[in-house]
Amino acid sequence: MQQTLVWKPWHNPGVENLRLNIDENGIQATSHLMQSLRGHSIAATYVLNCDPRWRFRRLWLKVDNHGQRRIDLKRDIRGNWFHNGEPRPDLQDCQQVMLSDSPFTHTPALQRCALENGQSEQLQVAYVDLLTLKIEARGQRYQHLRQEGDTTLYRSDPEGLQSCELAVDEHALLVKASDQFLRLSSRDLRLNTWV
Repeated sequence: MQQTLVWKPWHNPGVENLRLNIDENGIQATSHLMQSLRGHSIAATYVLNCDPRWRFRRLWLKVDNHGQRRIDLKRDIRGNWFHNGEPRPDLQDCQQVMLSDSPFTHTPALQRCALENGQSEQLQVAYVDLLTLKIEARGQRYQHLRQEGDTTLYRSDPEGLQSCELAVDEHALLVKASDQFLRLSSRDLRLNTWV
C-alpha cells in the first residue's frame, strides 16, 4: 500500500505532507512538515521505519530552525536504543517513538496496541520535541472509545501534555485530533491551490 497524507495544525500555520509505504518488508513514512511552534517557524523532514508488525526500528530527523540539526534514533531487535550511534539505556522500556508535532506517530502505537472497544493500554514512548530535539521517555495511554462508521475514536493521554480525542480511519491514520490536527482530503487540496 502506498498513500500520501496531508495534515494541517488546527490553530497554527503549517502543514505536514507524508508518504506512507507499507509492504512485506515493513513500513516507511517519509514526511516534510512546516509549522510555527511556540513562536518559532520550523521546517522538518523525517523518515520513520517500522517492521511489518509496526515495531519501531529507526527515525532519521532533520530540523531547520536557525540552522540545521539532525538526529538518528534506532531501536534494535533486542530493544536497545541508540541516539546518533550512542546507547540510550534510559529509553530501554520504550516501544515506539512520538514526535511532538506530527500526527502520524500515533499510527504505529495504535496499530501495535490493536485495542477493542473499551480497552486501554499504557505505553512508554521515546518522545522527541521537534523544536528542541530533546528525547525523553514518557508514558502514553490510549483508550478505545467507540466506533462511528469507518472512524474509530480513541482518547490519547500523553504524560505531561493535555489529553485529546483522536479520530482515525480503518488503517489507524489520523483524520482529526481535537483542537490539534485535521487531515485534508484530495478535494480540499484541489480547492486550496493557487491557480
